[in-house]
Amino acid sequence: MGFGASSTPYSAGVRLGVLDVGSNTVHLLVVDAHVGAHPTPTASEKTVLRLSEHLDASGCVTDAGADELVGVVDRANTAASVAGCSDVLAFATSALRDAVNSEAVVARVRTETGVVLHLLPGDDEARYTFLAARRWYGCSVHWHG
Repeated sequence: MGFGASSTPYSAGVRLGVLDVGSNTVHLLVVDAHVGAHPTPTASEKTVLRLSEHLDASGCVTDAGADELVGVVDRANTAASVAGCSDVLAFATSALRDAVNSEAVVARVRTETGVVLHLLPGDDEARYTFLAARRWYGCSVHWHG
């Protein structure tokens, strides 16, 4: 299973795993998705990894950090499969995106787990964070930038 692996049309409704590899945690959210409707969360699993603490002085993810990341992503992918997910959409944010060796780490994760981690650009990460905060707290959240 990995990003784009499923040929199931989303209009029929599918169970998806959304994997967020952040600076501190790796979060798997399992959702039931239907075209035209909000996704319905069915399960959530977070693992504290603190990937940002696994960067060396040159800005590379250490071998130990990459080992831990591969293990966490593999366990999340297995959990998504057990939950009946037809696909896993996987994204990584700043800690991995900004790492000097991000391409090598992403390639290793794909080779060892089958999961394709997409590096979310910083502007997109900021936009999605703002939209999520606005959704959680209502329209009273305004951006003053």
